[in-house]
Amino acid sequence: MTEAAEPGRPSGVCVELLFIGFVIFCVWAYVSEKQEEKRKREAAEAEAARAARLGDPAQVGGELARMTRQGDPQRMGEIIGHLPAWPVRDSLLRTAEWLAALTANAGVAEAAGVHKDITDRVRATVEAAITEVSALAVKQVSLVHLYGPSWKALNAEIRGRLEAQTRQLGPICAAASSLRDSLGVAVVEHRGAGGGVPAVEQDLHALADAIRQLSEGGPY
Repeated sequence: MTEAAEPGRPSGVCVELLFIGFVIFCVWAYVSEKQEEKRKREAAEAEAARAARLGDPAQVGGELARMTRQGDPQRMGEIIGHLPAWPVRDSLLRTAEWLAALTANAGVAEAAGVHKDITDRVRATVEAAITEVSALAVKQVSLVHLYGPSWKALNAEIRGRLEAQTRQLGPICAAASSLRDSLGVAVVEHRGAGGGVPAVEQDLHALADAIRQLSEGGPY
């Protein structure tokens, strides 16, 4: 005959259930810990791979150009944030942000009725600027490989040329800002020709001239 459990003491079944529950909890905790370790390891590996990619002169330019075309400010900031902390870095980010905005502005203007010939020219001019900005990022990464990340490690001539190119980014930003405004006028007037277009043409020429000045800055 089965003995009844003493009052105040758990029965054998309860003890077994408690033991099983404890085992299940331990297994769950172990699996969760291993999954978290795997997640952290994969994240670290991905970050290391991304840092290596952005430290590669052969890849950083294409990565920056792609994110600028897509208008992804967070990724643009991450890419440029991997560049050395030299005077040109902040100007490069502002310029990339303006170019990304202009790419989106061209699509908005076209959807609002601005003639496609005009918006296509805006895109083409912006693309030329993206090429030059990306090339400047490639130069910086290449210089890091040659001299290290210290600004002072660069010789005076190289620093001077980079400072000059930094100044040349200012007119690109100014022309991009003005072009956005003239596109806005064209959108408000809702015309593909006339009204707002002369201003667009003028700002396109100004942006193209600013890009050419940066391009003719010469190799480092």
